[in-house]
Amino acid sequence: MEIYTTEEQQVEAIKKWWKDNGNFVIVGVIVGLVAVFGWRFYQDGQISAKETASDGYQALQTTIDAKGYEAAPELQAFIDGNKGNNYSLMAALQLAKLSVDNDKLAEAEAQFSYVIANAKADNPLYPVAVMRLARLQLSQQELDAAITTLESNKLDAAFTAAVEELKGDVYVAQGVVEKARVAYQAAVDAGGFEVNEQLQSKINQLAVIEAAE
Repeated sequence: MEIYTTEEQQVEAIKKWWKDNGNFVIVGVIVGLVAVFGWRFYQDGQISAKETASDGYQALQTTIDAKGYEAAPELQAFIDGNKGNNYSLMAALQLAKLSVDNDKLAEAEAQFSYVIANAKADNPLYPVAVMRLARLQLSQQELDAAITTLESNKLDAAFTAAVEELKGDVYVAQGVVEKARVAYQAAVDAGGFEVNEQLQSKINQLAVIEAAE
């Protein structure tokens, strides 16, 4: 921009610039205001939606306490109405537990799968769903599916010991002793002894299995 030597020249230059560009400035200001207030409206809407979901989730707990598994339709309706948010994920885990307790295992698997599909990897509910689904599959002798669940859904390193131990349990159920030993050793290396005293007994049991073969 040119350097003006008098205030009059500066004023005249501003007037001319405004005449040439004033409309663009006005449009820019309007766009800016719309963006700011639109974002604030969006944020307010997000907060409102979270508050609504929170209130609905709290109300749902009373229904679950009173009806147990009979509250499954209300739980499912809440999950469907709050797709993907943390409240729906927590409700899905609750419905999965109720389903397991009432021997509705296919429904429980579906709820665990929903959480896995909709929770981000850093969401604390994600590893809960992965591990519970794999354990459920193991209990149902869906052994290949259990291994797939554990290997295709990568968890944080903090869960390595638990994952490897569970993989070892699956390999034992499959009768693949050598893979079970490798998995249990991986659990040991990841600090498994610090959290599970039964791990050593599982390793010792492998020798008994081999001797019986």
